[in-house]
Formats: sequence, C-alpha cells, structure tokens
Amino acid sequence: MRLTLTSIVAGLSLALVSQTALAGTTLKVTGAAAIGNTIVVPNKAAIESATGLSLDIAVNGDGNGLKDLVAGRSDVMMVAAPLKTTEDSINKAAPGSVSSAGLVMSPVGAISIKFIVNAGNPVKSLTPAQVKDILLGKVTSWKEVGGADQPIMVVAEQPGFGTRSNVEASFLGGAEITDKANARRALTEVAQVVSQAPNAIGYGSAASIKDGVTVLPGAEVKQVIGFATKGAPSPDAKKLIDAAAKYSGAVK
Repeated sequence: MRLTLTSIVAGLSLALVSQTALAGTTLKVTGAAAIGNTIVVPNKAAIESATGLSLDIAVNGDGNGLKDLVAGRSDVMMVAAPLKTTEDSINKAAPGSVSSAGLVMSPVGAISIKFIVNAGNPVKSLTPAQVKDILLGKVTSWKEVGGADQPIMVVAEQPGFGTRSNVEASFLGGAEITDKANARRALTEVAQVVSQAPNAIGYGSAASIKDGVTVLPGAEVKQVIGFATKGAPSPDAKKLIDAAAKYSGAVK
C-alpha cells in the first residue's frame, strides 16, 4: 500500500511539473496600440507557441504602458513613441511622477503614419507646413487652404497615446496638437471619425486607415515601434521581442 501511495504521489508530482512546463512563463505586456493591435494581439497564439510563453496583454497606450513598467505592474512595455516624449507628457500633468531612466528600448520595426481627410473633401493635397498649421490650430477653416468655407475638425488620439506623441515630437517639433481636437482612445477611431465627418482631418497607419478617407501626399511620420524593459531584456522578454520582430515586416 505504501508503495502504491508513493507511486501515486510521484505521478501527480510529475503531472504537475509537466503542466507547469506546458503553461510556460507568463509575461505581462502593456502599452501602445500601434504595436499591440498590429503585431502582438493578432499573432498572440503563434508567439506563445513559438516561445513557450503565456502573454497577458493590455493595450492601454504608451503613457499607461510606461507607468505600468516603472511601477512593476508589467514585464514589458509596447512602445510607439520615444520614451522620453512619453515621460515628458506624463510629467507635465504630474511632475516627477515617472522616469524612463534605466529602461532599454528594443526596436522591432517602423510604420508610416499618413495624414488623412474625409474622402468627400475637395482638398486632396496639403503641404507639410499647412498640415502642421492645421494640427496646431493656426488654420481653422478649409477656406484658408483652398477648400470650402467650413471649420476644420482635427481628430487625434488622447494626449499621451503613442502615435499622437510621435506626431507631436517628430512632425510638430515638440509642439502639441490643438486642445480643440476631437480626442479618441484608439488610432482606429481616428480614421473612423475622419471617414464619417466631412470636415475632419487626422492621421493613421496602413492598419488603421480604411475606406472613406483620402491620404494626403507629401506629409508623413516614420514611427519606430518596439518593446521596453527595465534594463536589458530578460531571456523570456527577449523571446517575445525576437518572435514579434518576425511579424513586423507586415506592418507598414
């Protein structure tokens, strides 16, 4: 009887160890939609299968991703804007609340951010300078740039979100998009609103831009996407980064 119980206990222990091995390490991953919704979430099952990891993903924007990583609520941050830009945006509202010091960025690719208007808008082309003036709120009527005598609706993500932060840092030279902008919680919503509002202008990536809009030629922003960790990536974080990089070529 003793041998039988011993065998049973040993068998249960082996089964438990086996299940743990199959489950793999769980990585908490939070941050930018520009990488979360284009690479990580769509390919979650494939990445988990290739790495043996279990991914706990929250697509909540660069700002929240940075807060999570610094506070230890996540293991890896999905990044779509320069870390210092995101840090400055957070600290503007709450000085000294977060620091990106000691974080390591691991790029996996880049996407092209285009500026868009409603497909029914007669204005089909704007210079980069005109786009900048519109985003900054200096030009407020389409009549000022050759269109109808109608007010311009600027559509953008909420402050602190990755693509908006990147547009402000790279395209607007650090200046902020007008505070009168129609602020959305996701990049996909920006293009959706522009497609529905005749007087709107916004921005998006190939993954977020759908029917109903016109892409303005000549003005774009290159957005580096990747992952950030506290210090060098751990072996498990490196597995995630390497696996995600294989899918970055499909993102434009």
